[in-house]
Amino acid sequence: MIIAFSVLCLAFIKRDLHSILYAIGMLSNEVLCKVAKKLIKAPRPPTHPSLLVSSHGMPSNHAQFMFFMTAYFALFVRYRLSPRHYSSTFRFLAPIFMFVFSTIVCYTRIYLEFHYMGQIFMGALVGIIFGSFWFFLVHVICTPWFPWIVNSKIGTQLMLQDFTNVPNVFTVEYNTMRQYNRNPNKRHKK
Repeated sequence: MIIAFSVLCLAFIKRDLHSILYAIGMLSNEVLCKVAKKLIKAPRPPTHPSLLVSSHGMPSNHAQFMFFMTAYFALFVRYRLSPRHYSSTFRFLAPIFMFVFSTIVCYTRIYLEFHYMGQIFMGALVGIIFGSFWFFLVHVICTPWFPWIVNSKIGTQLMLQDFTNVPNVFTVEYNTMRQYNRNPNKRHKK
């Protein structure tokens, strides 16, 4: 939940179309999980005393959420991060780190007896499939429309941004802010 809230805040603050669509994907993934739980109605392990709620266990929300992020992130690193601006070590290790972190989260759900192994596996599988689908949707279907959306009347009113063609957003933002802060005449006067 903290991660989802952080991404929503990032999308609101940055107003970057990619971040906004990523946040929508995360929310869609959560809705998909809730619908699946209501349809499947698989019980959770009976051994956990704090499970007095009537929520179902299949698929695991945590597994689905984490592996949605893992799949999307791995594809993003592979296809969107420029090898000229990001080291091959980073591009190799970052998705592995994300996979290990997601696996640890899933393990804790079994260890704490919130889910059976099958519920975790199903959540991870659905998360990977939906994360991959969402990446395809955003980068193949939506991204070509980003310039039009950003330059539309509502896009300019909402100050939407498109960083698709920016090879290293961090460097551009950093240099832009340094330049802005060096020129005190352009700052707003109070």
